[in-house]
Amino acid sequence: MEKILRKKLVKGKFTSVSKMRSKAMAAIKGKGNKSTEVRLRLAFVRAGLKGWTMHGKTIIGKPDFFFHNQNLAIFVDGCFWHGFPLCGHIPKTNSSFWKTKIKLNQMRDRNTKKRLKAEGINVLRIWEHDIRENINSLLKTV
Repeated sequence: MEKILRKKLVKGKFTSVSKMRSKAMAAIKGKGNKSTEVRLRLAFVRAGLKGWTMHGKTIIGKPDFFFHNQNLAIFVDGCFWHGFPLCGHIPKTNSSFWKTKIKLNQMRDRNTKKRLKAEGINVLRIWEHDIRENINSLLKTV
């Protein structure tokens, strides 16, 4: 955990979190999330879209999907983790930590986009709720 985030917690640790909440948060994956990434991947396959890789280690920010021929990086953003104003929220427990964490994620997202643009790579950020609600219209943008 980053120093700046540790400062937001008592003694640099989560102390007032129940075991159940801790277990639930630990189970959240950064890659391969079934409600977002896997769903979009299956939609790409069903639509016959080709020429993409996942989590390219050589590409700035390791986008969830990278279309080589279109020079297009796609990031799938969770509404909570990336702070979507309508469906994201700040938890009541350790709210200072979570507010900072989400702000840092947003700053990292902006920096990654800026760096990719400088390399001539187009960036598309897709919100989790859009995958659930509008997956067919999303496929038309790729």
